[in-house]
Amino acid sequence: MSVGERGDLFWRLTLREVKNILLGHEKRRTREHNERVWTVWHIEALQRSKRLPKLKDMQSGAAAAPKRRQTVEEQIAIAMQWTAALTRH
Repeated sequence: MSVGERGDLFWRLTLREVKNILLGHEKRRTREHNERVWTVWHIEALQRSKRLPKLKDMQSGAAAAPKRRQTVEEQIAIAMQWTAALTRH
């Protein structure tokens, strides 16, 4: 099969299994295409910028500002809002 599966496997699969393989292959190709487009777009955008952002800020897993924890009072207020919203008819 041209989607990366062994040719002899084709004859042992049901039509539903073949369909699932083909859909999976299509999703993978779409995802790969979108990743390439994203990369090209960002390369061009960075070439046009006057200053490059710090590499550390662009890398995945970059340290984000620590999030403030909700206080007990805030949690209770949110729970009361949820209760009010769910009990309205």
